[in-house]
Amino acid sequence: MTGSPEVYADPGILEREARNYAELDRLLQATPDAVLLFEEGPLDGPVRGFGATAEVPAGGNYTVTAACVGASGAVVAIGQEQPGAPFQPLKLELDCAGAASRVVALRQGYVFAHLELPGQGDTPWTGAVGGVRITY
Repeated sequence: MTGSPEVYADPGILEREARNYAELDRLLQATPDAVLLFEEGPLDGPVRGFGATAEVPAGGNYTVTAACVGASGAVVAIGQEQPGAPFQPLKLELDCAGAASRVVALRQGYVFAHLELPGQGDTPWTGAVGGVRITY
């Protein structure tokens, strides 16, 4: 990690990040459906991104909802590996103007979701956040 710890403890950015997480939670948690996977994380700064896996109990249709707040956009990838088949995750491109949802067919097994980051290393920290929820 580069930069001084003071840069990442900026009270103004911490407050903005807290407001952004509150808005992200509002966008992602507005459903009575059962949650299979829920993950959030920062879009920028020294420790950015997220990745999560969950076990899909039974094959069927699941709803993937993703959102970001405080940035111009983000990409969330969701997928399952299929033995013998090329790996092709679903990519949700987000414009951070609200939540994007899609119904996807998942097989029993494991599903992953992760935030695709545009580059390596530290980026300026703005408090932008993103997340994903898979429900059934």
